[in-house]
Amino acid sequence: MSQPKAKSGCIFFIPVGWLFFFCCAAERALARDGNLIWNAGFVARLVILCLTAGTVTGCGLYGLLLLLEKKRSARAGSQAGPGTGGKRHLSGRRVFFACWIGIAACWLPFYLAFYPAICSYDITIQLGQIVSHAYNDHHPIFHTLLIGAFLKAGELLGSANLGIALNALFQLLALAASLSLGLWLLQRSGAGRGRMILLLLYCCLFPFHGYMSVSITKDTLFGAVFLVQVLMLWQILQGRRNTLRPGLSDIFYVLSGIGAVLLRNNGKYALAVLLCALFPALLFGKGLRRLLGRVLGETALILGGGCLLLSLIFSLCRATQGDRREMLSLPIQQLARTYLYHGGAGALPEDDASMAQEDSDLINDFILDRGYLEYRPEIADNVKRHTNTYVVRYRTEDFLKTYLRLFLEYPGDYLNAALAVDAGYLSPWDESHAHASEDGRIQGLAYVHTWWDEAALTPLGIRADSKWEWLHRVLKRFADTNGYLSVPLLKYIMVPGVYLWWGCLLAAWLAARRRLLPLLPLSLILGYCLTLLLGPTVQLRYIYPVMITLPFLTALPSAGRTGHEGTPLTSGKE
Repeated sequence: MSQPKAKSGCIFFIPVGWLFFFCCAAERALARDGNLIWNAGFVARLVILCLTAGTVTGCGLYGLLLLLEKKRSARAGSQAGPGTGGKRHLSGRRVFFACWIGIAACWLPFYLAFYPAICSYDITIQLGQIVSHAYNDHHPIFHTLLIGAFLKAGELLGSANLGIALNALFQLLALAASLSLGLWLLQRSGAGRGRMILLLLYCCLFPFHGYMSVSITKDTLFGAVFLVQVLMLWQILQGRRNTLRPGLSDIFYVLSGIGAVLLRNNGKYALAVLLCALFPALLFGKGLRRLLGRVLGETALILGGGCLLLSLIFSLCRATQGDRREMLSLPIQQLARTYLYHGGAGALPEDDASMAQEDSDLINDFILDRGYLEYRPEIADNVKRHTNTYVVRYRTEDFLKTYLRLFLEYPGDYLNAALAVDAGYLSPWDESHAHASEDGRIQGLAYVHTWWDEAALTPLGIRADSKWEWLHRVLKRFADTNGYLSVPLLKYIMVPGVYLWWGCLLAAWLAARRRLLPLLPLSLILGYCLTLLLGPTVQLRYIYPVMITLPFLTALPSAGRTGHEGTPLTSGKE
């Protein structure tokens, strides 16, 4: 297959470089000054920096990747020979179970240290719903019911504590199984030993796997099924069976996709992005239209089936609709910040009180009790708890008019609010994400949450009962003091600001090399990333599904326009 020239490949890398330097430079200036004035001078300097540094970096990085690929291809060619065909491979079953047991064993110390589990994040709210049987869909009902099932099983076996411990063990094994599936596919695809070793070390030793595997939160299980969904989509496309008849991979793709929809609303939105990518692919994908049509139908089935199941569960539990303010996190931050700088609140010396009265009145109806005074740039929760969503639901037209009018009048403040709350996702050098949830009163609300709410958990019979107290103290100190920020170089695979750009660079590389089919599973990941940019803050649990999927999608061989690298994973019969 003929490859494009280096110059044409740079076209895809240069825009990524521009965006990267824009975000990093703006985030650094915002962190330093607290506010950015988007005047002509500042914008001109920023544009010159982005165009110059972004172009040089984009072209240089693409050239480096081309050189590395050329060396890898030459090395692979020199190793090929008559004897290679007799190379012995371990059976897939043996690889899967060996990896599964090995990964789970590496995480077992976290399980013993935090026994019965890390009960932070939303579990106390979900336990309250379980005990009262008053469910709402603010947190996924399916996950709440799953916690309830383990709690009931534990009580039947002797204690609620045992139920929570069984839940954590189930999570640990499910997450380890999904990673092992990725390693098995990597081995089946003919990936080199170096990739296999690196990915295996990552699965076993990456510290956040250990913490998240025993944290009772929807994000752990969502991450596991999301990885399976991405892997199965990759396998379907790599097999290139141009038929409408589904195979085993298709079944697992649909089941894991429905699981993702049940466990997070983000799963639905990521699928919507994939659907948007599938339509043009189907339109221009000559020779593969049956394959792409099959994937399109299965993706639509996942979306429709998942939403139908959610509605059924909602009805059976007689649940009520949760507050939708979570979806308004970014507008809440933008309106609160704009009011502080222009609404006459009197909290900042920069407040010019230039906001129109009708806009000021609507914001005060929307953000009650002067809640905008609690505005923190890096997290929306402080203001969000004061919002009156009635204004959005029943005065929609007034709200939209005010929101858009203020955007046109104060675009810089809207942009500053977005940059501040998303700093952790947009800049690898940001550290505000590590302290976003901290309030100075409760220990255990750093980037990795370890807080144990004794007042809420003890009455339910759930108590901390570490089986390895020394390790518990070490791991808790590492989490509570954000110790990962002190790890030289390796910290950059732990900070969230690396992963969005990693995904963008992978997309640019695949587009430049005309390997278009792998862009479809990547669109799932990037679609999920887009939902994070609209979220309330930066947390490990939000970015974690991206942390576990991107390394595998990067390591797996990529299909080209007229052929594909590696060994097909599915035959015509599958």
